[in-house]
Amino acid sequence: MTKNASLYSATSFKNLRRRKKMYSGKKRQTTRKGLIMTDETRQIGFIPMSKNGRRHDKRLLDKVDIIRHIPPEVTIWADTGFQGIDKQHPNTQIPKKGTRKRPLSPEQKQENKIISGIRITVEHAIAGIKRLGCMTQILRNRRPFIDDTFLLLSAGLWNFHLRTA
Repeated sequence: MTKNASLYSATSFKNLRRRKKMYSGKKRQTTRKGLIMTDETRQIGFIPMSKNGRRHDKRLLDKVDIIRHIPPEVTIWADTGFQGIDKQHPNTQIPKKGTRKRPLSPEQKQENKIISGIRITVEHAIAGIKRLGCMTQILRNRRPFIDDTFLLLSAGLWNFHLRTA
């Protein structure tokens, strides 16, 4: 037996497979991804369980299947990671994407500014969750569902902060 053969055990291949599922090429690290639904007061209303970081935002939303529970009179303000949601919900606002061959018109740029001005409340809610340091640091705990527990805890503290402020 060579030296290199003894370095690889069955558990290391299993862990490698698990790590590959969680590896996000965009962030270049193993990540977990979650969805957040907020209202205009920045209160967090819904957080499904987080999934592996390499899963796309729209696929994660389809897996949760929350869109069919939102009434048609409620407007969904989504970011560009949710392209195609307008086919599932009639009252959806998504910023337009421009390309090099087809740049955005001034009217489309103005619409995008309006949409991002409304969507900034979601970004403020995400920043409020990240105030708790465990959401921004690397999680080294291997207990099952501990990342979801931390997310729910920090969202609850953020909602409590908004009610008392």
